Amino acid sequence: MNDLERDLRRVVRGSVRFDPASRLLYSTDASMYQVEPIGVVTPRNADDVIAAFDVARRHAVALLPRGGGTSLTGQTVNRALVLDFSQHMNGVLEVNADELWARVQPGLVQDELNHHVRGQGLLFGPDTSTSTCSSSTPSSPTVRAFASAR
Repeated sequence: MNDLERDLRRVVRGSVRFDPASRLLYSTDASMYQVEPIGVVTPRNADDVIAAFDVARRHAVALLPRGGGTSLTGQTVNRALVLDFSQHMNGVLEVNADELWARVQPGLVQDELNHHVRGQGLLFGPDTSTSTCSSSTPSSPTVRAFASAR
């Protein structure tokens, strides 16, 4: 176990994986690129994310936020510490149907968001082929492109 892994295990409640199989699983996305990450953290909450950021900064390690891994151009693979939000941080936090926006966690899958807002006559587009596994952009937790059937 290296120092980075040890420090992460001390402060992160979610899983911390540095084993070869986990790194191999996260070395690809829907693109042609394959880059093995340093390790993988699946944060349980915002405190885990902050703790992982602090440890990565101290160790001068790049961070790579990841949701469904559906990138077609390699954005979800790199020699970095992957933060996989899809397991625990995948909820809808707030929906404002009047102003047509929602606040979501970064691992939320597009189809789940649409399922959540369908009863309000809303739909988040575009209708992509990866909507069953593509997640929101980790750096932009507010979704603002609803189409309304009202």
